[in-house]
Amino acid sequence: MKRQENRIAFQGGAYSLAITAVVLAILVVINVLAGSLPSSLMKYDISSSKLYSITSNTKVVVNALDQDVNIYWIVQSGKEDSVLDNLLSKYASLSDHIQVIKKNPDVYPTFAKQYTDETVQNNSLVVECGDKNRFISYDPYSYTYNTSFDGEGAITSAIDYVVSDELPQMYVLEGHGETELPETFKDQLEKENVETHSFSLLNEDQIPEDADVIMIYG
Repeated sequence: MKRQENRIAFQGGAYSLAITAVVLAILVVINVLAGSLPSSLMKYDISSSKLYSITSNTKVVVNALDQDVNIYWIVQSGKEDSVLDNLLSKYASLSDHIQVIKKNPDVYPTFAKQYTDETVQNNSLVVECGDKNRFISYDPYSYTYNTSFDGEGAITSAIDYVVSDELPQMYVLEGHGETELPETFKDQLEKENVETHSFSLLNEDQIPEDADVIMIYG
């Protein structure tokens, strides 16, 4: 009787060990598979200001691409911004036409000079398609002290700019005491890829033919 009880206990213990081994094996397989997935699929945005999210507007612009776009990430090794890293990986995963290329200024010290005369900070970007490009200066305080990060807006605007053959033309009337456009408004116009020009009826007797809109900022 005692032998039978020992045998039953042994069988029960062996069964428990077998189940444990199977469960551990399944967990190992799950971890291996999860590790092979792109980071853009494994990182979720739980921030209140949606720092890591891609909006529907970006998806429309990116999904419509039929030209190759290079996003040059100018950053020293080990200085990569985690928010920007996640954001760029999402762009690359959305379209085969987008390629993110790191350019370490220690290795390529003159690379950025062909695109801008500004002082180039780590994590600045250059978006390029063909012979058109736009430089995006990195501002480390844009989301450190504020509640929003508009890196997505700048990148999507730059992509739309470099692939567009024609941009909206806005002429701003001057010569009658009009007020200067606020800088924030100018920045927004640039982000919307609206090209602005000034003109005066004192020098011209008609509205320019390519004008899509006339602004009188009183």
